[in-house]
Amino acid sequence: MSPKKSSPLMPEEEGRARILAALKPIETVEELPLSQVRGRVLARPVEARRTQPPADMSAMDGYAVRAKDVRAAGARLRLIGESAAGHPFAGIVGAGETVRIFTGAEIPEGADAILIQENTERDGDTVVASAPVETGRHIRRRGHDFREKEIVLEAGVRLAPRHLALAAAADHGALAVTARPRIALFATGDELVAAGTADAHPGAIVDSNGPALAALIEAAGGRLVHRGRLKDTPA
Repeated sequence: MSPKKSSPLMPEEEGRARILAALKPIETVEELPLSQVRGRVLARPVEARRTQPPADMSAMDGYAVRAKDVRAAGARLRLIGESAAGHPFAGIVGAGETVRIFTGAEIPEGADAILIQENTERDGDTVVASAPVETGRHIRRRGHDFREKEIVLEAGVRLAPRHLALAAAADHGALAVTARPRIALFATGDELVAAGTADAHPGAIVDSNGPALAALIEAAGGRLVHRGRLKDTPA
């Protein structure tokens, strides 16, 4: 009697195609705070609710000046105030004047350059430049990062920490994300036992793939709802 022939294995490509054909796209959307969306898939584009920076800002610590007043080393300027992040100078920088400024502070009206503090000497309310400065130097222009109503994140992005920072800068405290797919994981074979129980099952094989696959499911954004083992059945 000739031995029974085994069925040929299904090619990987065919198996993958069958699985994908049986799946339905997830349409459920959840609105969650930024603290809960890392690793999730963005369901809708994110539109900036503000302009960033909202005004011309200093990129360095130093002095806000009119570039035409500092065309050469030795220029002397009169200090008239200070501009700090969140606390802008309310006045106007006029001829021969300067305002002490810090990184992230708004450029005061009248100024068009930043003379960095390393290129200055100060004597009371007089600031002496040790180098010239060009118009626009060390200034981050309004809207350099993005402008209001600009799309800053496209739908379908898997959200990483950098995306959360961008969403927050665009004034979003929560994002719409696709619901996580619910996945059941089964290992097949009578010979398999759970890790940590091998001593109680001589001759058995520890299920080492199960924990790895479960971790991969979670890492890919899935939600593992059941994990079990299936016994062998006669061919």
